[in-house]
Amino acid sequence: MRHIAILVLLLASTPLVCAQGACTEAAVKEGKVQLAKDAFSYMPPFGKPVTGKAEIQSTAEKKFAGRTNIKHSWESDHKIVASPSGDMAYEHGTMVMSYDEEGKPHTFKSVILNVYKANGNVCESVAGTMQPLEEEEH
Repeated sequence: MRHIAILVLLLASTPLVCAQGACTEAAVKEGKVQLAKDAFSYMPPFGKPVTGKAEIQSTAEKKFAGRTNIKHSWESDHKIVASPSGDMAYEHGTMVMSYDEEGKPHTFKSVILNVYKANGNVCESVAGTMQPLEEEEH
């Protein structure tokens, strides 16, 4: 009887352990994310909101073609929040971006908001926006 009780307890707790979906904090941190087919993106260089994986990739290629040495790092306000089931997550914070274009270095800060949704065992980016912060005047 004791073995049956232990077995029942183990079986009952298994869904809690295995309920981790694809969109975990670790998956987002490690960049284990794909762009969803129907993703939405907006950032000022696009000029307008863009929908669809192919359209986002095409627009980004056109708008950022001359950029090299692209780097980014998150500020201390960066946060990733994942649902307990791992079916959705979001990420927000301030990012420092830098790149070279036409031989000139560019650096700026931007606020970012990304939304992720699990599609089977894959975490997909379904919406994202980026807004550069205005330069502080001294």
